[in-house]
Amino acid sequence: AKLARPDRLVVGFAGDGGSMYTYQALWTAVRHGIDAKFVVCNNRKYRLLDDNIAQYWRERDIPEHGFPGSFDLSHPEIDFAGLARALGAEGTRVEKPDEAVAAVARMLEHPGPFLVDVQI
Repeated sequence: AKLARPDRLVVGFAGDGGSMYTYQALWTAVRHGIDAKFVVCNNRKYRLLDDNIAQYWRERDIPEHGFPGSFDLSHPEIDFAGLARALGAEGTRVEKPDEAVAAVARMLEHPGPFLVDVQI
């Protein structure tokens, strides 16, 4: 989207599970100097997979019996802000709601790719 509208602010939002599949986009933004912004909504799990498998079980009258451990992204914890820095971007982590305004301001002021890892 930022390539199509370089004059506009572009912020991509994704969950932490989805971000595990797409953080190469952050590296590409750094490599090509694309001023894109990223927000990871981090609940430390593949929530979509949880929801999908729960729906599958309900539709087939299968009692819920625990989700696969691989859906849990809390151990080891993923440092998405650190990952952003490792890829050459800037990043910060928001752990409390009162930190969000400062994090967004930092993101908007930064001239280049920036990731905000929001703990939810």
